[in-house]
Amino acid sequence: MVTLLTKLFPVFTSKVIIFCQKLLSNTMLEIPRAFPDAFVFAVGIVLGIGILSLIIQLWKTHLLLRKILSRRISLPRKMKETVDSLGLTDKVILIKDHSLSSFCCGIFSPRLVITTGMVKSLTNKELEAVLLHEQSHLVSRDPVKALMGKTFSSMFFFLPLFGELYKNVEATNELLADQWTISYQGQPTFLRGALRKILASPQLRLAIASNISGPEYFEIRIQRLMDPRTKQKFNLSLLSWVTTFLFVFLSLFVIQTPVNATMNPHTETTGVSCH
Repeated sequence: MVTLLTKLFPVFTSKVIIFCQKLLSNTMLEIPRAFPDAFVFAVGIVLGIGILSLIIQLWKTHLLLRKILSRRISLPRKMKETVDSLGLTDKVILIKDHSLSSFCCGIFSPRLVITTGMVKSLTNKELEAVLLHEQSHLVSRDPVKALMGKTFSSMFFFLPLFGELYKNVEATNELLADQWTISYQGQPTFLRGALRKILASPQLRLAIASNISGPEYFEIRIQRLMDPRTKQKFNLSLLSWVTTFLFVFLSLFVIQTPVNATMNPHTETTGVSCH
């Protein structure tokens, strides 16, 4: 059996290589025939913008983490006990800063970051609520979702629909993180108190530097905590629907036009030769 496999493997490998070469060559030849140069160029531009946006975000995240680690200090004993009780050992970074800020950042190995100003201003239960909220982002890998959302929004900058969908998904993630916190603590009191203190204090401007949600969802979160019946509505503007429809329609028109244009001349020529 081993001998048979040894003999057949080179033949099988060569066949696969030949097949891939033919498929690649046919694909390279068919693309210019099926799509006009302008369309191929536009697709290349969109993909290039997406790749560039992804690289920039990853680089900014790297720089942010370097800056955070340079300001890292040891966790106080009481905070360490809270962190360990939540199963967040070695997942929380405390940085020295007077502002009240906390966030989850990092792509491959995400961490929770919290400032000393937050620790000093909140009670133990409020601090626990903040850590639970960020723990939800950590478990759900929300930094990765934010990275992809911003990348697609940058790629399709000419379609407002992508940006609006990203904002709605981001708001939903914040509300889900709040629900995670309430499910653990059994009441929204401590999270609501923490949000009010955070909203009344200056914030670190980190949303523009990395894939981190900003404080623009605080008000709707507080409203939801005050009245759980408050629902988050997905608001998609008429402009988004119209531009998306026009884009899809024009794209299908451009894709189909070259095929029909190349087939009609042959059909007419064949008809003349028959006569």
